[in-house]
Amino acid sequence: MLNALIAVGVATWFSVAYPILRHRLETRPPSGGAPVFWPLALTVVFAFMPLVFTVPREDGNAVLEQGLTASNVVTLVLTALTALYLAVKIAADRRILLLPFAMPYLPFTLMIGMNGLSAAWSIVPTYTLYRTGELAVFTLALILIFDRPDIRQRLADLLAIVTVAWLVSVTPEILTSLSSGIVFSSAKNNMMPLVCAALGFAVVFGPPNPRRGRYLALAAAGFIIAGSAASTGALAAVGPALMIASRRPGVRLAGIVLAVVATGVFLFLMVGLSSFPALLDALSVILQKPRVELANATGRGQFWPIFIAATRDHLLGSGFSAADRFVQLLIPTTGLADELGREAVFITSSHNMFLSAWAGTGIVGLCFAILCLVEPIRFAARADRGTRRLVACLILMVTLNGMTTPGLYQDWNVNVLAYIAVLASRRAARA
Repeated sequence: MLNALIAVGVATWFSVAYPILRHRLETRPPSGGAPVFWPLALTVVFAFMPLVFTVPREDGNAVLEQGLTASNVVTLVLTALTALYLAVKIAADRRILLLPFAMPYLPFTLMIGMNGLSAAWSIVPTYTLYRTGELAVFTLALILIFDRPDIRQRLADLLAIVTVAWLVSVTPEILTSLSSGIVFSSAKNNMMPLVCAALGFAVVFGPPNPRRGRYLALAAAGFIIAGSAASTGALAAVGPALMIASRRPGVRLAGIVLAVVATGVFLFLMVGLSSFPALLDALSVILQKPRVELANATGRGQFWPIFIAATRDHLLGSGFSAADRFVQLLIPTTGLADELGREAVFITSSHNMFLSAWAGTGIVGLCFAILCLVEPIRFAARADRGTRRLVACLILMVTLNGMTTPGLYQDWNVNVLAYIAVLASRRAARA
């Protein structure tokens, strides 16, 4: 009975209350146009610092028992410095606080608020509160970076800076892989392909850019270096996205149907690729990945059932981010450890952004997850063709890529960066 009441309440919220709330909370402040250097520098250092300096842990719960490592402390310091910078900017101009409530940022802002509320029933409330604060701080920093009147002209430049910063941080890894004959995924990163794709889309669908050729080469190189099987498969979203961006109702409908079909095929191949040996062999050669790794979705097929079993009875979730990071507090993983022949297995991420949304904030999280993907496309429908295509391609790609990555809903990462960048581009575009 309680579950039914929760389901009815959530349906009522998103069919009745959300439109009213959006009408009351939506703001229309002018674009910020704040200086780029400091927020961009702080965000880039925060994003890529773990690639250069991190203290690994063998035990997934070690942070609860042993406290913070040196790399954790650095992360906290960077978050605090960014929050301090934002506080200074807000003190100088309080209108900055209105920016997150402008469309199309508003659904994501509301979701962050819901993430914070989930600390009330989180399995690790302190962790949920910190991750929510971190997400809020760096999302606002991203809005300051990208929300400017000339963002459509500068979007490719800013994304190129982020891509180059990432390439510099992983140069030793790239050189090591190249010396072993590995080109594709020579510095594998499940998140950066989306940023590289956004750079390519910004160049192709945006205003003419004098560095067009160089940026396209940079986007392609970054995508190949970071790429994974899932990110490569997510390119299948481009075709349906271009159709959805059309102004013709019939073409849009066909694009939606094709997008649903592509998502179904993508999921089927993720869990059933071993049923097609010839395709598995071909992908293994092209992507330079072992057949076993591709066949079981890099282990996801083994721990997804455990993750679902741990969270299925928690209709309001178990706390944003904490449910992902500490899922072993909800269910023992000894069975999986025995199956893999290990002493212990620690799952620190569902590697699926919809599972992350469900685990963190339950049905409400899933509704917000869908809302944050659908609303930008709806909002972009009134924009020019290039902006419509940019938004649709990025949103559909993050949806497919998010089937095997944390995506937008586990914590702050560079997928959120690409997402906010594209939303800012839509806000700057005129109907």
